[in-house]
Amino acid sequence: MYLCVVLFALFMLLAMAGPAAAHGILLESTPRSGETVAVGVSRVDLRFNSRIEHTLSRILLAGPSGEPVPLPAGLFKKAGPDRLAVPLPILPPGLYTAHWRVFTVDGHLSHGRFSFQIAQRGSHGE
Repeated sequence: MYLCVVLFALFMLLAMAGPAAAHGILLESTPRSGETVAVGVSRVDLRFNSRIEHTLSRILLAGPSGEPVPLPAGLFKKAGPDRLAVPLPILPPGLYTAHWRVFTVDGHLSHGRFSFQIAQRGSHGE
């Protein structure tokens, strides 16, 4: 009986510890946070530390005045199991903030944001 209790307790500890590592943590983005890019950047591409549920995940973009930037409804299907990507329209110069929300395949919700700058034409991005 004692062995059953110990095994059950060990099983419960392992079961609770596993999912914590699966929270969607943003590992990299294109454009990068704080980066100044040229006019004509074609998409936002995010890579996470775990596989994500694409149909439940989103990228929203806010323009220089905080207004939402309309983005295509479909995400890139070939972005990869740990990536979320969305094509961008041609954006005028200014500061943009990308807000993301992802569900990992095991059901954890993560969200965050980062900003990037679209340079004026003729600017060298400095």
